[in-house]
Amino acid sequence: DWLTDAEHGAGSLLARVMVNRVWQHHFGRGLVATPNDFGVQGKPPTHPGLLDWLAGEFIRGGWQLKPLHQLIMASAVYQEGADLTPTSLARDPENKLWWHRPARRLEAEAIRDALLSVGGRLEDKLYGPSETNYESPRRSVYLRVKRSELIPFMTLFDAPEPAASVGERGATTLPTQALAMMNSTFVRDIADRLTKRVLQPGVVPAAAIGQAARIALGRRLTAMEQDRLVKFFEQQGELLGPPAADPKAAAANTARALNETCLVLLCMSEFIYVD
Repeated sequence: DWLTDAEHGAGSLLARVMVNRVWQHHFGRGLVATPNDFGVQGKPPTHPGLLDWLAGEFIRGGWQLKPLHQLIMASAVYQEGADLTPTSLARDPENKLWWHRPARRLEAEAIRDALLSVGGRLEDKLYGPSETNYESPRRSVYLRVKRSELIPFMTLFDAPEPAASVGERGATTLPTQALAMMNSTFVRDIADRLTKRVLQPGVVPAAAIGQAARIALGRRLTAMEQDRLVKFFEQQGELLGPPAADPKAAAANTARALNETCLVLLCMSEFIYVD
């Protein structure tokens, strides 16, 4: 009762902390850049009036998160583009005024879930015990977290250290992340499953590539992108040797070349970044 009492307890502070966390979830950085510290040791809010108003709306809305998400996502700041203008960049290089939306990388759990979804493996069942098998098709939120048995793929993409409270995750960019996406047996299995989804009987490779891009990236390829990927597919076919006379062998070579093309789509920055 004291925690949620906005008049005589900690309700006002609690509402501000929760609102700040929701803002951070959508924008990558909170109105208060130190989400775990609202005291004198933390950073002051960039927009204190906005933080107060959102906290008030949150309390008046019965502490319901869904209306808060809707309120933020319907705002003009949420709909800002990613384009940089020299004038604005000179005035506010750190984007404290939220005049543009920088690209934001997905969290480790979302990257894994996106891969499972693209491969047609994601299991949307709710509840139940935690999963000890990293290869499980269940959503990453159900993977068991044990300090002595961290999942390498998750930690590589900055999954939080479970031994301490983490108010804000980092988003590192390392060569090993790209290498993991290219060489991981898990990602390669997803590429193989994506190949089987799009390479149906009667579908020409160019159309299969376009369909794979729509599944992986959620959009149609541009004409230039389509041409580049088709050329890459053809190059992979050439590396496999002369065209096979046996129809089964030819189909296998086509599938292998398309598999490598699907892997390229999964390794694109666009797959793991929201721009």
